[in-house]
Amino acid sequence: MDNPIATYRVMIVDDEAILRTGILHLCNWSEYGIEIVAQAANGQEALQLIEAAAPHVVITDIVMPVMDGVELTKTMRAQYPDIKIVVLSSYSEYNYVREVFKYGVTDYLLKPRVSAAELVSLIQFLCSSMNLNSPGSQPAKKDPALMLGRWLDHETDEEVRDDITLELLDIFKRKHFIIAKASTALLLSRTKWTQSQIEDQIIGIASEQLAGLPHCCVFLKNEALLLVNYDSSQSVEVIAALRRFAERVKDSLTYICYVLSHPFDHFRSLKGEHERLSAHLGRLLYFSGQAMVAEDGITISGEKTSFDERQYISTLRTFSTDESIAMIRALFSETKAHLSYDEYSLKRLCQNLVYSTLFTLEQLKQPIAELGSSKLKLFKMIDLAFDIEELEHIMVQFLEKVKRVVQGNDYRQSIILHQIYEYVNEHYANEISLSEMANALHLNYTYLSSYFKQRTQENLTSYINRVRTDKAKELLLDPSLSVSEISRLTGFSDHNYFSKVFKKMTGMTPVEYRHQISH
Repeated sequence: MDNPIATYRVMIVDDEAILRTGILHLCNWSEYGIEIVAQAANGQEALQLIEAAAPHVVITDIVMPVMDGVELTKTMRAQYPDIKIVVLSSYSEYNYVREVFKYGVTDYLLKPRVSAAELVSLIQFLCSSMNLNSPGSQPAKKDPALMLGRWLDHETDEEVRDDITLELLDIFKRKHFIIAKASTALLLSRTKWTQSQIEDQIIGIASEQLAGLPHCCVFLKNEALLLVNYDSSQSVEVIAALRRFAERVKDSLTYICYVLSHPFDHFRSLKGEHERLSAHLGRLLYFSGQAMVAEDGITISGEKTSFDERQYISTLRTFSTDESIAMIRALFSETKAHLSYDEYSLKRLCQNLVYSTLFTLEQLKQPIAELGSSKLKLFKMIDLAFDIEELEHIMVQFLEKVKRVVQGNDYRQSIILHQIYEYVNEHYANEISLSEMANALHLNYTYLSSYFKQRTQENLTSYINRVRTDKAKELLLDPSLSVSEISRLTGFSDHNYFSKVFKKMTGMTPVEYRHQISH
């Protein structure tokens, strides 16, 4: 009878989940008689798993929290002298590499250059002299999290996924399944927690709160997934345990909230449930203070709250900042009522409004240097907002600063009026187009007149006619100029219209006015 083909068992130790995942999916390891049997986020975790995993080769990073690769190598050499150790390092860590070689490291690889072919060749070479099928050789206990992560990966082919399914069903034998899912992106950005510390914390709390229930924690690209397997009689107990778990995680890590799936009865439904919940993660910002939200409680209408950005800009152009703030508050109120934006879309809308606000104020020649210099910081604050209340607070605070800039000083308010006055005084002799004036002053044409009326209580057209009339009064002092010439010199193309306007402004016609001042 032929001996079964030996399998080389490998453990990966690295505090970066993305690197562990990268090695896991570097190639189809089973084709080369290699199996990744466990992964750990630091040396201490590796030592806890090593007995059950029984690896032939450990691939470890050097610089890690809790226990680094140097300490791990020293301990393994004392306790597990037969296990081969391969160190992953970067160029800047070469001094560490030299140190671990003192403790019997077998080989090392440079992180930027590691390739599947190189790693396969090295593992096969290191294991070729080992008696893998000896009677004392213990079979590896496979890591459910590792298997589940691979099962969920899009690149895993169906044949391999079927094999993994059988192995997982041997672990998860109960009738019902449920998953809880959270994003860890903000947690990593807003705190000093590392990926490995987050994983350790969540795994520890899950073990404590779900003791006696088959469960598994998987970490995939800034997402934390928890799978729980249970019987019908345990339904109430499981939901209560999951809520305690979520509360404990939130108390510990703060910037995290879980969405809870419907229960399902077939393991193969897991992938669809996992993918569907991703859309719900983007709505968790509406549930401030909650640690876990059932997906039934998240209604996605698909209709976005309408926001009249042109009207918003017009409030800025007329310096009606209280109205601007009211529009933003109304947007958030409507959005909260209908959950009408996902987190990404709402944050991009807020950033666009900040940009439009600053651009408009710049056009109006407002002193926004301080606001503009903090724009990138403001954009980051928006990106890192954890819930809807925090996001609204950021936007309202920004507009309060805008209000102080444009309305806190009477001189600032008078700048645009002064520009209008100058423009009319320079162009009164020509035909004045409100559209051209608006463009020249970087004001919205539609709101130019309303802005002027709001500030002066006078219509802009009336003001232009008043300036022209005052100039005409001066010119009427010169007897050499005819009334028709004065009409043309003051921007009135029609002599009769000039007379009509002049009489309205002064109570007499140009001829009557001239006659009066000459006597």
